[in-house]
Amino acid sequence: MSNIEKEIDTFISQGLIRYMLYTDVNRRRATQVGVDTWVDRKTIFGDKYDYGTKHELLFNEIDDEPGRYIVAMIPYIRQAPHPETEGKTIPIRLIYLTSVALWPFFDPISGDALNMAMLPE
Repeated sequence: MSNIEKEIDTFISQGLIRYMLYTDVNRRRATQVGVDTWVDRKTIFGDKYDYGTKHELLFNEIDDEPGRYIVAMIPYIRQAPHPETEGKTIPIRLIYLTSVALWPFFDPISGDALNMAMLPE
């Protein structure tokens, strides 16, 4: 594989993760925390950040120590403009988190109850 082919393969095999934080049980309100993070497509489309999974993450704008969070929304993946290459798009996965303390107060999501109105504005 040539260097150009390797660069192209790397370019198309990446996407972004964007962390969004619910600070109350209203799923229509979420705030971005941290910065968009480059990851491989396996992470974008895999089950690492599926609904209900627990994670220890550090967001410098919130705290100096890692916090425990739970993914409080089903996977939401969309195409977004590539931040560095005009005319290109990349997959971006929005991960909606909440704190472990707030998680028990969220209504569970089932396939029957899911609709676009649940996503933040």
